[in-house]
Amino acid sequence: MVQSSDAFRLPPVRRKTLEIPPFLGKKRNWGALLESPAKWDVANVIAESMLDRVNQQLVHSPDDVGSAMKELLSVLWRVKSTSTPEVWDSVIAQCISHPVRELIHQDPFASRCFTKPRGYAGDAVLIDYLYTRHCESTGSGRVSDLGKQIFDFTRDIPAGHAVRKRRDLMAEIIDEVCAKKSSPRILSVACGHLREASLSQAVKSHCTQRFVALDQDELSLATVEQEVSSYGVTAVHNSIKALFRGPVSEEKFDLIYSTGLYDYLDDRIASKLTQRIFEMLNPGGRAVIANFVPNLLCSAYMEAMLDWKLIYRNTDQVDALAGAIPESEIAGKKVYLEENENIAFLDLTKQ
Repeated sequence: MVQSSDAFRLPPVRRKTLEIPPFLGKKRNWGALLESPAKWDVANVIAESMLDRVNQQLVHSPDDVGSAMKELLSVLWRVKSTSTPEVWDSVIAQCISHPVRELIHQDPFASRCFTKPRGYAGDAVLIDYLYTRHCESTGSGRVSDLGKQIFDFTRDIPAGHAVRKRRDLMAEIIDEVCAKKSSPRILSVACGHLREASLSQAVKSHCTQRFVALDQDELSLATVEQEVSSYGVTAVHNSIKALFRGPVSEEKFDLIYSTGLYDYLDDRIASKLTQRIFEMLNPGGRAVIANFVPNLLCSAYMEAMLDWKLIYRNTDQVDALAGAIPESEIAGKKVYLEENENIAFLDLTKQ
């Protein structure tokens, strides 16, 4: 019989005290956790934890949709802003495959953006959701209560206000040009539904000699023809290539503007287009270009949940788009932000 002896006893197991990571505890300090660029394992755990929580909130706490959406937008933004492009692409794939996406897409705005029924994100119907602030304005069918609540939250984020302000500013600029010059000629590039025309007192008073609404989307132009052709607006179905060759390229205008196109153009094409737009101005004519700026809080949400990616430019980068235009030909140049500071404008006047 073997007697017990300390010599045969196993050494005591040293149990390591496990520290609960910040993202699993009740108090979340995302900033401290992501002070350095996030590696995939960290970004993955943070995103998965957050997505699970948001999913649970949307399912079980329908009266607190706003809180869930705030967490979704803020955490996605923090992960994006501290991740490499490769890591962020992986997080996007993670978000798209997560069950919460189906809940988010009960919002018709999110669903339309993701499915792209016209082949591209940000179509005119989608922008109308932001203009009208009504998610059933286009007859898309019944929207669930959850979808309405998500829509109500996203329509009033700063980017939504910025889009409405962009439209209002263009209506004001059109009126300014018409007040300065009798019967001006105006061209809107990538016009969408041209909602600013309906807000312009000058357009409604038939103060323009010619107003060309250029877009590659025939359905958008059908709305333009139906709603504002009586004001003297001419819809032209074509891409921006029409500005370089064809009948429109041979015309001169007193105002040329584009408010939603540059968010999709790389620097080379954007600079070339800016130069061409300026060349098409009459003496004293004005060109106005708009572009969303970086650090847009909802950009991470747009990319991860809506598959909507834009090209963002700060004021210096927007200014640089006019770099190929000889300074001697520029009578005035302004770069400014709308009141929400989410959209930058390049405003040029020709000698």
